[in-house]
Amino acid sequence: MRYLLLLICITFSTQSTNGQNTISIKETLTNTYTDYFNTERETIYLHFNKNTFFNTEPIWFKGYVFDKKNGIPFISTTNVYVSLIDADGNEITNKLFFAQNGLFSGSFDIESSIPAGYYFIKAYTNWMNNFVEDESYTSSPIKILNTAASKEQDKKPVVANFDLQFLPEGGHCISGVTNTFGLKIIDCNSEGLEIEGVIKDSKGTLLTNFKSNALGLGKFDLAMEDQEIYTAYYSIDGEEYTLQLPISEPQGYTISINNYTNKTTTFVSLKTNAITLQNTAGKTYYLVINQNNKVSVVNLKTDELTTNNTIPISNKNLISGVNTISLFDDQLHPILERMIFNYDENSILKSNIFVGKVTQDSIPINLRTYTNSNTSIATNLSIAILPKESIAYSKKEDIISAFILKPYLKGYIQNPHYYFSNIDRLKKYDLDLLLLTQGWSKYTWENIKTGAQKLTYAFDAGLSIKGTVNIPKNSQGYSVQLFSIANNLNEIAQIDKDNMFYFNNFFLKDSAQLNFTVLKDGVIMDKIKPFAQLTDNNHRLKYKFKLQNQCRITNKTIHDYSTFLTDGQVLDTISLAYKKTYKVSNLEHEKSYIANVYSKGIKIDSITKRYYKYVLDIINSHGFAVDEITSASIKSGKGMVRIKNRNPVTFMASNEPLLVIDDSPYGNNYDVLLNMTLDDIDEIYIDPNGNGYGARGGAGVIRVYRKQGGRNFNKKNVAHEFIVNHGFSTEKKFYIPQFYSLSKSNFLNYVTIDWHPNITTDDNGRATYSIFNTNTTDAIAIIQGFSADGKLLSEIKEIKLLE
Repeated sequence: MRYLLLLICITFSTQSTNGQNTISIKETLTNTYTDYFNTERETIYLHFNKNTFFNTEPIWFKGYVFDKKNGIPFISTTNVYVSLIDADGNEITNKLFFAQNGLFSGSFDIESSIPAGYYFIKAYTNWMNNFVEDESYTSSPIKILNTAASKEQDKKPVVANFDLQFLPEGGHCISGVTNTFGLKIIDCNSEGLEIEGVIKDSKGTLLTNFKSNALGLGKFDLAMEDQEIYTAYYSIDGEEYTLQLPISEPQGYTISINNYTNKTTTFVSLKTNAITLQNTAGKTYYLVINQNNKVSVVNLKTDELTTNNTIPISNKNLISGVNTISLFDDQLHPILERMIFNYDENSILKSNIFVGKVTQDSIPINLRTYTNSNTSIATNLSIAILPKESIAYSKKEDIISAFILKPYLKGYIQNPHYYFSNIDRLKKYDLDLLLLTQGWSKYTWENIKTGAQKLTYAFDAGLSIKGTVNIPKNSQGYSVQLFSIANNLNEIAQIDKDNMFYFNNFFLKDSAQLNFTVLKDGVIMDKIKPFAQLTDNNHRLKYKFKLQNQCRITNKTIHDYSTFLTDGQVLDTISLAYKKTYKVSNLEHEKSYIANVYSKGIKIDSITKRYYKYVLDIINSHGFAVDEITSASIKSGKGMVRIKNRNPVTFMASNEPLLVIDDSPYGNNYDVLLNMTLDDIDEIYIDPNGNGYGARGGAGVIRVYRKQGGRNFNKKNVAHEFIVNHGFSTEKKFYIPQFYSLSKSNFLNYVTIDWHPNITTDDNGRATYSIFNTNTTDAIAIIQGFSADGKLLSEIKEIKLLE
């Protein structure tokens, strides 16, 4: 009863309350846990606009960074690396993004040559390399469809095998005790199977039956005798199978937990046999409950235990989310471990979404976010809107499971969103089955007992530049001026006695130009060239990518895209704005050059800018392939931008088009177009055939006309230039790729109608924004987000855009 009262009154604290002068084992356990988890740890989640993409459209995403220890947005993180990885673990590309207040957003452009298949996106920080556990984020498989592929190129599917495991609760099954077993059966995709079966002893006596749910999980109780063999009998697809259960141990402890039948109490059953009580007489064991640095330790004197001890714990005294319950012996060896989940519906937000009065090309969207008690709350959100018919989005991830469930588990979780939508008793039971069959926590005692972590990797904050200047050492009065229009910088750093200079912790855009000037007592020294290099911009995660779902990735057929451009130019209920754009006849420069009449003229108005942000985006969508060259190629002098004609060009002829800006020829000097937005562009004329230009236009012609007063793009050698390689990526504005106008079925199945990654509701929980009217009636809204105090929102709602 004394231990029962202790556990009922259990409270979590990171400080020991033991008033003894000597450090007890209880204090040692408490201090060990708090020391190990005392260092800040980030958790990252990416919300994608969808999960299936064609190889000719970007992948958009919103990133959220969470403080695991404190349960709030991790506002200290700034540098986040995001990688696109193929199914073999090869990195396709890696970008750096700038996070503020635990938030960042961006996109990946998919190379047109990328093979169809499944890919992953990984997000991490350099700080994560400090820990033994891999704290990085890896997405569920993202499907990329290649419009040029055909059914003949697809791999043939294989028959999926399966894996069935029987897992004793807590890790051990004991003779003379009724043990609880969890069962887990998955195919090679790690997807659960529904099966039924029976358990028999060595004499063939039927003892109990078992059944898995739709996620392949289940449990049953079994009284076990010493040295007896127990066998499971079951069938899959008409074929009979058997599997022997683990042999019971002659002595020890087992545990059984029920936290789903009573709303207020979790019941812990600690079981053992008589021989164990006899052999452990006079000892003290320790029951530890923890989550991160929050820990409580209770002494258990074995002399006061029986063979079956039921201990109720008030759920109010458990931490919201995953709690790990461990039993240690007197030598601090872990005997049992069991994870449980404590639902706190007050930590989960809700939302309402209302569609306003529709105008010709715009649909207002009104939002309200609120708590479980209907209190309005300010929330940062990302929202994707897709047609109701969409097959491009899966429910395999959400922000809630990413922050309060996945970080503590080692294995794959099938459909984690299921456990946090419309929560009821069945959901709680199923989540407990998941934790019962997950094995031990990701955080092992072998690591925890090492105590405080040794921190050897820096916590990045922006990017830094260090450099040197070839001047006599210990010279006085020298400094270096850094100037950059793209980064809005005008800074001066002094040159130290070792001729070094430093610019620390700046936001530097990728591929942006920096200018350095050496000054002597404020006077420009033209002939002295500084040598500079960027630091903290290319960190790699020390953990190797691990593929868990082999048959899904390498063998599953992908063939539902082979008719991508051949199912007709029919959009009877869909009207995309860019179809109207090219019918406009008020092109001011159409007659300013004779060849313009043979080109496709594009007027840059508000409608066009809704779908494109950069000049290169438009060029890439009209007969040319645009590549932004890697850092290695830039260093070799090949330029930062390459543009090539997608159509075959005459043998031995160049396939690079002629670029003309404001009637001035630029040849193939495409670098001037890098990061050039449409804001100061009036019209663009594109002709992949180069009509009217003779041999000069053999690979096509691109003519760009700026608005009056637009900035001059001619290069001026006003200072020593430095190009930022692998700097912070700038976000590409969302647009609907033009090719979706070619196919109604592909539009409904795969398009993202709208993607807004950065929506913030006010203190009244309200926000309003508009989406483009595509004449789609029924849609779904995928809403993810969090509040400043760490409350999480994840909902999928059906909405009617048009009446």
